Amino acid sequence: MTTFLAIAENSKLSFVSFSCNSKGKLEQVDGKFMMTEVILEPTVTIADEKDRERAERVLQKSETACLISNSVRSKIIMTPLIKVLNI
Repeated sequence: MTTFLAIAENSKLSFVSFSCNSKGKLEQVDGKFMMTEVILEPTVTIADEKDRERAERVLQKSETACLISNSVRSKIIMTPLIKVLNI
């Protein structure tokens, strides 16, 4: 979330809300339990359809630049969702 917020601000992305659900897969590897897979499901709500492409780019950049994701050995899968507010 911190990476998304920083990149969104730098990219001047106007958004209504951001949330992220996550799931993990725990497996026994070489006799030890470890998280082998993490699934992130970020949801960004925007006010206008015209911001969808920018929101997609910000999410992609956030995935690439995330310090935590880049620091773990687990496989990281991101399945983003962008919602548009119906005003």
